[in-house]
Amino acid sequence: MMRRWIAVAAAASLLLGGGVAAAAARPTPTPEKQAKVFARMITRADIPKSLMVSPGIEYTMKAHGGQHQSLCDKNGKDIQGRETDLLYQVELGETNVETDPVAIEQKVWPYASAQQALREWQYIEQQVKVCTGRTNWRGESGGGNIQYLQNGRTSLTVDGRTGIWIWIDSRKRATNSDNEDGGYYVLYLVKDTIQSVEYDYPDAKGLPFAARAQIDQLAWRLAERWMDTY
Repeated sequence: MMRRWIAVAAAASLLLGGGVAAAAARPTPTPEKQAKVFARMITRADIPKSLMVSPGIEYTMKAHGGQHQSLCDKNGKDIQGRETDLLYQVELGETNVETDPVAIEQKVWPYASAQQALREWQYIEQQVKVCTGRTNWRGESGGGNIQYLQNGRTSLTVDGRTGIWIWIDSRKRATNSDNEDGGYYVLYLVKDTIQSVEYDYPDAKGLPFAARAQIDQLAWRLAERWMDTY
């Protein structure tokens, strides 16, 4: 399960190297701006009950450099987008002490312009091609498993452009129960943002076609919601 951006509070910092700013930092979004963004993102009411998402909700805003959109892990290498400095995330599930929760999250990565977002999207389109075939993966707590990676394009479009889906299937080959999770992701380019919906589920339960279709629809609806309120 790709659990990369869990936090309990918003964070903002300027990364410096050798006394010189690594990149020109954008102003930290005000509380009012943050509230407007989160109001446009996923809620419990958006999620089909059949997806069985665990209790809990968490809001995160990160405004500092060194962040990357993770796409998959291929034989120990993190396949990802380029560095950026602003992320909004809403996660439901995986915020309690449940051993193996089912979670879903929406991430919104804003860019300085639609042109910058398009350039990053085109880069991700190339990167995601690596997310295919069999890969060996080891968890932080030890043990590992064999994962099977797939990717493709969505049938639904946002602003005339198809999205990207990524499926990480562990096939119940883990030697550590912490690593027995699968994940399904759907990404869209939405104006000056790149957005993703990630569904993390216990691999033993599998991912039926009906559930995958629901996630596809959910990601599309959330992207369209953003378009409607742009």
